[in-house]
Amino acid sequence: MVIYKDSFKMHMQNILFKSGYSIQISRIEQYKITDGFISSYFGLNSPEFESLLYIYNWKSINIKLFLRTKKATTVNDIVNLLEKNLIFPYLSLKNLDLHDKVYIIIPNLKPELNTTLVKIFNFFNFVFIYEIEGEYFIYGFEQEKKYKNGLMIKIYFPKCEISEFMSLFDLLFEYLEIKHYLILNDLVDGKRLIKSIYGGLTFLDSYNPLNNLEWNEQDKIWQNPKIFTSKFKLIYPDLISKDK
Repeated sequence: MVIYKDSFKMHMQNILFKSGYSIQISRIEQYKITDGFISSYFGLNSPEFESLLYIYNWKSINIKLFLRTKKATTVNDIVNLLEKNLIFPYLSLKNLDLHDKVYIIIPNLKPELNTTLVKIFNFFNFVFIYEIEGEYFIYGFEQEKKYKNGLMIKIYFPKCEISEFMSLFDLLFEYLEIKHYLILNDLVDGKRLIKSIYGGLTFLDSYNPLNNLEWNEQDKIWQNPKIFTSKFKLIYPDLISKDK
């Protein structure tokens, strides 16, 4: 896989150091899920919630499988939810011989670096780049820092030496003077972790996270009673102490 790594290194150098170098960037699809988001208007007894509860559990469903059956009611439920922007379909690619995923989180990024990073990571065949904003905290900070511009990059790799690419990522961020970033891979298998806690996975057959939510009729929002009180105050203390 040396050629693959060296090709990426050359691509990265061309983007950074050749002013006249240009590449054809794949068409970028932009989605803002919150646009027109109206699910908070539907309560537990609404037909929309009943439809969602019926077709959804803890994992996404394969719409194509339903379309092949004669379950007209289920298909109608799916179409109805799609038309109201209450569910969002996406394509799942298979049989691409991809073995590993690497996650890169860059908070508080200079906006002028967005295009540069998109061009660089466009090298990979299967990659997702998300614009993010929020808060982050690093040990040594007096308090969490808010940011309006950041990136989360998810890269799928074939079988190769991931560490060689990570070294290149470190060099890239050092050159661009990006001080705070996080690179994650080889994460814990969630199924093994859950199995070790509960002794098995059979409970997932009937588990539905939607049943954990309670409808707040006054504020017209969903809330989790395990996290918030009836006055929408956090039950558990902040992990970051506010005391100096």
